[in-house]
This record gives sequence, structure tokens and C-alpha cells, in this order.
Amino acid sequence: FPRYQIGESLLPSLLPILDVLGVRERIERHGFVRKEGAFYGWGGQEWQLGFDAQGRPAAYSFQVVRSQFDHLLLQHARTQGVCVREETTARSIVFENGRATAASWTGAGGDGVTGFRHVIDASGRAGVLAARQLRTRRFHDVFRNVATWGYWGGTNPLPGTPEGAIGVFSLPDHGWCWLIP
Repeated sequence: FPRYQIGESLLPSLLPILDVLGVRERIERHGFVRKEGAFYGWGGQEWQLGFDAQGRPAAYSFQVVRSQFDHLLLQHARTQGVCVREETTARSIVFENGRATAASWTGAGGDGVTGFRHVIDASGRAGVLAARQLRTRRFHDVFRNVATWGYWGGTNPLPGTPEGAIGVFSLPDHGWCWLIP
């Protein structure tokens, strides 16, 4: 840790969660690109969305480098007393009376079981709970597609768009793309 993940365009609704976790100030100080909205070009129409409208949870969010963002969150979790096990694989979730109560794992120091009151399956595509144990993962045909990505340097933002905005565009033949500064 940190490990590479493709970048992430965060939504303003995440900022109140960062407040509850007590990590927002640390994220702010890190210097990620500040995102104040989005712009769209879809089906021949163009429009913008600013995050500063009344009633929104925050007037901005961030475009983050995932490895850095994840590392900041992990460091913060440690400062809050979380027992972090790096280079450890979750093998299964233990259920008692229909409730998840512990996780079995394998790490550099051997195997173990850790009990908990709450569980979040953050195993991504590995799907420790949904795919392997509960077998509830379902795929929808509309999402059986392909995505590619790349990084470009030396570019300039499109004029007249919100600061740090993500751009989303439809393509003429069955596709779309997004641009994240």
C-alpha cells in the first residue's frame, strides 16, 4: 500500500462522509484537483452542472489519484485505532444465526479470524461475499461491455467549464467517453 488504481472522480456527497470520518481536512490539504461541476455533450446537446446549487451537500469535490487517496484513508484509519492488515487476503466471512460476525484471513504471519460488529465487503471484483459466499452477484447484459483508459499530459481545460470538471460525451456509434482532469 499504496497500490495503483485508476483515478477517481468523487461526488460532493462524499464530503459529509469525510467529515463524519474526521479525514476531510487531511484530504483537503493533500492538494487533489478541486472539482466544481461537470459538463456534458450528449446526443447533440450540451450542458453544465455546477455543484454550488442550493441544497447540494457541498459546492465542490475532488478528482483524486486513487493510490494517494486510498493511502490517506488507510493512514487515517490507523490513527483512529483500526487494526490494519496489509498483504492479507480475506478468505471468507463467518456467519452465526444469519449474521456476519467475523472474517477468516491469510497473511504473511499466518492465518487468523477477526470478529466484528459491522462488515463492508470492499473486495471489489473478487466479491468475497456476493460472488463467492452468498452467490448473489448478478450481471446485467447492458453492462457486458469493454472500457479502455489512458492518461494525457500537457492539455488545457475546455474554456467556459467549471474548475476541475469532469466531461462526459456520447460518441456517434454506441459509446461514450469521459475526461477527468
